[in-house]
Amino acid sequence: MWKKTMFAALACWAVSAQADWTLDPNESQLTFLSDKNAGIVERHHFQSFDAELTSDGVFSASIDLASVETAIHIRNERMREMLFRVADYPKATLSGALDAFDSNAFSTRPQLVGIDMNLSLNGSDKAVTADCWVSKDAAGALYVISAQPILVRAEDFGLSAGIEALRAVAGLKTISQTVPVSINLRLIPNT
Repeated sequence: MWKKTMFAALACWAVSAQADWTLDPNESQLTFLSDKNAGIVERHHFQSFDAELTSDGVFSASIDLASVETAIHIRNERMREMLFRVADYPKATLSGALDAFDSNAFSTRPQLVGIDMNLSLNGSDKAVTADCWVSKDAAGALYVISAQPILVRAEDFGLSAGIEALRAVAGLKTISQTVPVSINLRLIPNT
């Protein structure tokens, strides 16, 4: 556990010290789906998150969990307080490194890249893998789009009790314990 935490801290330090690309928040999205009562699927997103990437392929991302947007004010509040517990855990972080990263290898034609990373959420760390389409435009911006949703299991991050509390307060029969997360990022080169 301490090795993962140390790697995440070093990756975040390395990225902040020499980031070559940073997130374009106006052209990026981080969305997730929830499934309640076994078939009512709703799309949600985070309004505030950041990501950075170095020329060596080291990356980090930070998600402001208080920025969750579900289109229902009371549900936003409940998710902040009961699920994410933002008073104790205000952010989720992702960190990792792309093996043999060479930004010159990317073009307007997307390439499928497997990305291994560490997700830190609610005081727990877990290795996750995402298959993403990566491309580059003429201005040097990199686009990273999930090829398929990343499945985040509540029990892996100690979120099962929070989901159960949300289910009970909303009077629902069920809320899925596995959430598909999709990313659509535009990283712009630093000048």
